[in-house]
Amino acid sequence: MVRTLNILFILAVVIGAATVYDLKLAATKSAEKVAELKRQIDEEHDAIRHLKAEWSLLNKPDRLQSLVERYNDYLLLEPLDVKQIVTPEDLPARPVMLEPIGGNQMGGYAGSSSVIQ
Repeated sequence: MVRTLNILFILAVVIGAATVYDLKLAATKSAEKVAELKRQIDEEHDAIRHLKAEWSLLNKPDRLQSLVERYNDYLLLEPLDVKQIVTPEDLPARPVMLEPIGGNQMGGYAGSSSVIQ
């Protein structure tokens, strides 16, 4: 009886140790995945900063003016006319939200909610 009980306890200890080791490996893999995702996020932030800096460099007014002067014969650009600027009253009206026909089964402009069900 005692021998069987000892074997069961040893077996329980081995199973417990294997379970703890498996949990440790899973936690390590999760930590590595989180670290990799953080690294990718940092790379994306750096790329965004780089692209914003490049965008601001490309949109400098003096650079754009020199490009306009250089390629004006090809582009045939004209100065902005005051009549091209419109007032808010000249803009088209926003779409009107319509009442649904036969209940609330439609979404979008015809329904009361913006989600199609």
